[in-house]
Amino acid sequence: MIITELVNIYQEALTPIFRDELHIIYDGEDFISIILDGEKEEFFFTLYGVDSLRLYWCNECFIFDKARNLLVSSDTAGEIVYEEEIDIATLPRMVIELIKYLKDVVFVRKEEKIIGETPWTYDKIKRYEIKVKGIEGTLAEDYVIGNICIKHC
Repeated sequence: MIITELVNIYQEALTPIFRDELHIIYDGEDFISIILDGEKEEFFFTLYGVDSLRLYWCNECFIFDKARNLLVSSDTAGEIVYEEEIDIATLPRMVIELIKYLKDVVFVRKEEKIIGETPWTYDKIKRYEIKVKGIEGTLAEDYVIGNICIKHC
């Protein structure tokens, strides 16, 4: 998959939801930001090639990276790191589903629990529990994606 195909997948799936608020910024050949909330720029994600992505929402950052084991603690400190193996073919669908969920909730707090270390002990592997509140009129269902659990409080 090439980066332009990836951008098209995200654009086709997310434009009907975010409409005119969605903007794509090309900062380089393989460095692209997709803004979901227009000029606020508080809900967006950045693609670093086809196998690494950072999703920003409510001042939190979700990290999805094929080379996760090469990240060090200074890369991941305070962030929410997806610890499962990344499949480049299914990553867009996974991220789109997460975005659809996050658009209807607001952040309350985050709890982290260390459950191991990366192979070269550069970083800790964590399980995350993120507490959220639903926006009025939305369903209050929990959401789990790998080591990340999002729960309503």
